[in-house]
Parts: sequence; structure tokens; C-alpha cells
Amino acid sequence: MVISKLATSLVGAIGLFTTINAQQFRDEDLILCDCGIGDNPDHSEWSTSRQMNWYQDINWPSSAYKYPEAPDMAVEVPFKEGWYPWVPTGATATMPNGDVWTAYIEDGTPDGFKAGSAVTTKEGGQMLNCWAYRGRPVSAAINKTINHDAICWSAFVCNRDNHPPPRPADMGSQTSTLTTSSAAPSTTFFSEPPHTAVPTSSSGGQPVPVPTSTPHTGQLAVYSTVSPRFVNWQSSWGAFINSFVWDQTTGNCVGGPIKGQGYTINVECAGVKIDDDTHMTLLLIKALRDVGLKSLWFNQNPAIPGINGTNITAPSWVVMPEAFTIRATDLSNRNVVGYLSYGTKYDGFLSGPCSACETARFNSDFFDPIISAVQGSYPIYNNFTIEAQCSPWMACV
Repeated sequence: MVISKLATSLVGAIGLFTTINAQQFRDEDLILCDCGIGDNPDHSEWSTSRQMNWYQDINWPSSAYKYPEAPDMAVEVPFKEGWYPWVPTGATATMPNGDVWTAYIEDGTPDGFKAGSAVTTKEGGQMLNCWAYRGRPVSAAINKTINHDAICWSAFVCNRDNHPPPRPADMGSQTSTLTTSSAAPSTTFFSEPPHTAVPTSSSGGQPVPVPTSTPHTGQLAVYSTVSPRFVNWQSSWGAFINSFVWDQTTGNCVGGPIKGQGYTINVECAGVKIDDDTHMTLLLIKALRDVGLKSLWFNQNPAIPGINGTNITAPSWVVMPEAFTIRATDLSNRNVVGYLSYGTKYDGFLSGPCSACETARFNSDFFDPIISAVQGSYPIYNNFTIEAQCSPWMACV
């Protein structure tokens, strides 16, 4: 009996040690840094100097321009032909003590939002949350080949918290690495001309006149607006799209509001029937779905590869604009033939810096999915103009 109790106590102690050891550094931080120009002799313009800084527990200064204490460990991140490493496919580096870290980052995520995960094989495997947190000086750069005084700036901070690090009052309002400008609304154009009508001959040999067509027949103008401020949807993109429940008879959305953590999203949609197999409402829902899968305006948790080709299960989330609209207009009569939108209403007051429009997000990954979706209305519509802009241009609380 004494031996049994002793064995039980020993097993309990081992279990306790394992639990403590698995979280040896409960408050550890891994900072993914941008450190300026690197030292590739053939491509001096490549910004190849990046590094991972590891801290047992970083203490952020009260001013954004003051440095925290030096990292406990740091390693320069290897580059592949100068490509930015903080991307969904992952960047791996080995710390001086042999710990291997891999960061999977959605690099288009705006500041203050979850941007991915960092995983390590140490202590049986650990996973940290990574937050977009750009623009704070954190340490000297390891690579001093080009500039002996090179410093590293925070890009993403990984920890076990459920929120990003605090933002000092003197910290800027940078939202991502994308540029912000006051350029005109972005526009793209796709056109497939209808078949040219050719006069035909009657039995008497006289040509039959071609019927006069209505100006702008077959032309569809699609206009979209996007809020420059973002919201964190704590589920999958598929779950959000499935909330657009619509009536196939009326073409209108019939589902209720979507409840998130601290906010409610109201959705609207309506559209006309194109033919027996196609409805404009469905085409616009498809457009939103595909834009969300490809565009820089929508950032989703990167997949984390596991063992034997499987993926590690991580909570799903989408950082997306807090409001979005898309409207399709038949230019032959100026009638709106389809409309879809969602908008966010918060439970409480917001705080934080202003969010300005980042026009670089309006690229082919935004426009092409919309073009592809509305092409489903062919041949009723055969000429498509797609235009988009932020609304408002800047969102402040």
C-alpha cells in the first residue's frame, strides 16, 4: 500500500512537472521584425534583412519611440530571392538554443488584428497568436553588413494573449504595408462584344434591315464600396457567406442579422431573375464569396501544416471590412438589377486610430472575382464595367 501511494505521488509529480515544463515561459513573445536593406551583392535593392526576436516576457515602453530591453534570443530569417517572409506559406528559423519556430502570417492584415500563428516543436509543441503590430523600434539588427546602425522594427507580435499589445498615444496609425493615397477610385473593365448583326437577303434578293438596338444594350455596370475600417469575424468565411439566405422567388435576403463578438452585422440583398438557371442575387453572393477568398481586403487565418500532410486545427477567423456593398445596374435603362451589402453595428463605443483607405487593396484579386461572377449573366449582359472605392475615405471613432 505504501509503495502504491509512493508510486501514485511520483506519477502525480511527473505530471505536474510536465505541465509546468510545457509552459515554461508562459509570457513569452516572438516578434517578427523588419530590419531594412540586406546584403545581397547582386540585388542591393532587396529588403532582405528580417529577424525573429524572442523574449521571456517583453516589457513595452510607454513611448512608441523607446526601445524595449534587448531580446533574450534572436535569429536572422533566411530569404528566398528577396521575398517578404511573413506570409501564409510560413517562414522558419532556428534560435541559438536550437528551438525551431515557424510563423504563418496573413501579411495584408491591418494593425491591431490577429494575423496568423507561430508554432514551435519545443516542449512538445507550442502555438502562439500573432498580431499585426507595425512600426515600433525593438532592437539592433543582426545583419550589419550594409548599415552598422541598422535597427529592427516590429511587424507582427506573437504571444499567448487574446489581444494585441497596447498602442502608446504617440504611435502612428499605420494599418499595413500597403500604400495609402488619395488616388481616384480604382476601375477595371471587361468587354466581350456581342455578335455583329449582318443583314440577310430576302427571297427577292433585297437585304432585310437589321433592327435598331437600344443604346447600351447588354451593358452591366457594377459598383462596389468598402469600408477602410476592419472587423474581426470569429468564424470561417464560409459560415459568413452562408448567412446570406435569400428567397428564390423574390430575390431578396430573408435571413436575420449576424451576431459577432461585440457587434451585429446586418445583411441585405436583392436581385432580378436572369433566366431559368440564373439569378442576379446568387451572382452577387458568389462575387462576395470569391472576393473574400482572394482579395487583400479580406484576410483569413493561414493553414498550418501538420504531420503527414494534415493541417493543424486552429480557430477560424476573418479580418474583413466592417461594411461592403455591391450594386449592378443595367445601363440600357439605368435600373438596378442587383444589390448586396453588409454593415456592422457595434455594441459599444470604438477607440483607436483613424483608418484611411488603402487603394493598393483594389487590385486584380479584387476585381477579377467580381468580373467572373457577373459573367454568369451572359448573354443577357455581355459588357461589364467594374468600379470600386472606399466609403468613407477615412473612418475615425
